[in-house]
Amino acid sequence: MSCYDLVIGRGGRVAGIFWVLAVWTVVALACPGGAAAQGVESMMPEQLSKEVRKAETEYRKVMEEVRAAENERLARKAAGATDAALAEADAALARVLHKAEQLKVEADYLEELYETKRREYKTR
Repeated sequence: MSCYDLVIGRGGRVAGIFWVLAVWTVVALACPGGAAAQGVESMMPEQLSKEVRKAETEYRKVMEEVRAAENERLARKAAGATDAALAEADAALARVLHKAEQLKVEADYLEELYETKRREYKTR
C-alpha cells in the first residue's frame, strides 16, 4: 500500500509542477508588455532610431484616418444627418483618436529613450 501512496504522491508533485509551469506560460503569453518594453530598452541607438521612425510613420497614418473621420462627420452634419448617424460618426472618431493618442505616447517614449541612449553612447 505504501508503494502506491509513494507513486501517487510523486505523480501529484509532477502534475503540480507541470500545472505551475503551464500557468506561468499562459501569464507570460497573455502579458508580453514587460518583455517587449525590456526589449526596446535594450536596443542600440541605431535600432531605436528605426523604431522611432516606424512609430512616427504609423502615427501619421492614423492621423490621416482621424482627419478622414472628422471630414466624414462634418459632411454628415452638413448633409443634415440624424443624431444617431452623428453619434456613430463621433464614436468612430473617438476610436481613431484613442488609437492616435496611444501611438503618439509610444512614439514620444521611443524618442526620449533614443535621445537618452544616444547621449549615453556618445559619452562612452
